[in-house]
Order: sequence, then structure tokens, then C-alpha cells
Amino acid sequence: MSEPINTEEISVQNERSLATLVRAIVRSQGRFSLILVRCNYAHLQEQILEKLRQNPQLEILEINLDKSATNLYSIIQEKLAKDGLDVPLSIANTIIVSGLQSVTRIDDLLISINRVRDDFPQSFSFPVVFWINDLVLQKFIKLAPDFYTYAGVPIKFAISTTELIQVLQKKQMDYFLKFWKQVETDF
Repeated sequence: MSEPINTEEISVQNERSLATLVRAIVRSQGRFSLILVRCNYAHLQEQILEKLRQNPQLEILEINLDKSATNLYSIIQEKLAKDGLDVPLSIANTIIVSGLQSVTRIDDLLISINRVRDDFPQSFSFPVVFWINDLVLQKFIKLAPDFYTYAGVPIKFAISTTELIQVLQKKQMDYFLKFWKQVETDF
């Protein structure tokens, strides 16, 4: 059995990962760069994203993929055109793509990314950050291996064993209360 992971150690690791992520984004300005962020917990992802949003060095355009997404390249182009950002305007501009784990046809999406892999650096002169979980990372490596080569080592964010237990207990209580309310309304 593995040892519980210390909350303080995880916090320090996450701060280092955040600094690495910001540094990677800032250093990639003016050229395409694929940055993979590995995080298995939605609440932690939101906490880290909030810190990125508050960073004055960064101007972030967020794309949260719909579960029916099949062509990420087109989605990014449409989002840039919709926001009037055909060319990035600031020194610290990046696109953050999240929601990959929710895409119903994730295999098709990743295969399509791999097919147009050469279009990304030709069309986008800014870093693109993908928020992925472990399952999506495995699929990414398998189904989009050529596109994956644009990325460095994924930047990892984690939670401590104690925090994970607290999150699971809260979810369990939320489900119980939801179930209980449904039972009360049915009777």
C-alpha cells in the first residue's frame, strides 16, 4: 500500500508546476507551442485556471469543448474569428483548451488533430495549452502521436490523499442529499 501524500508537499509541487506553466506560456510567445497540463480533478483544474486568469502576464482565451466536438483546429479558428483575434494581439496570449475528457468521440477528435498537425504551427503563433486527465493523455499518445511530439513533458497537478478523501466525501454527501430530496418528493 502506498503512503499518503502530504498536503504541504503537494501544495509545493503544484506551485512549482504553476510557475513552470506560466514560464512555458511566456517563453512561447510569438510561436506555436503545445503545452500539456495533466490534472485528474475538475476542482483543482478550476483553482489553477483562476490563478492563471489573475496573472497579469497572461491574456488567456479559454475554449471548453462541447461533448460533440470533432475538429479542434476548426473550433480554435472559429473562436479566434468570433473574438476578433485572427492574430494574437498581446505579448502574452494563449489558448487554453479544456473539456477533452467530456468529448463523446474523443478518438475521432484526436485522430483529426493528428491529421492537421502541421497546420497548427503554420496558423497559430502562440501557445496552446491542453488540460487533460490520465486517460486522455494515454489516448493522446496513441491516437495523435505526431501531434504529441510538439509537446514537452506534461505539467502535472495533483491533490493530496487527505484532500481527495474530503472531495469524495463531499460528493458522496451531495449525491445522498440529492437522492434524499428525490425520495421526499416522490412520497
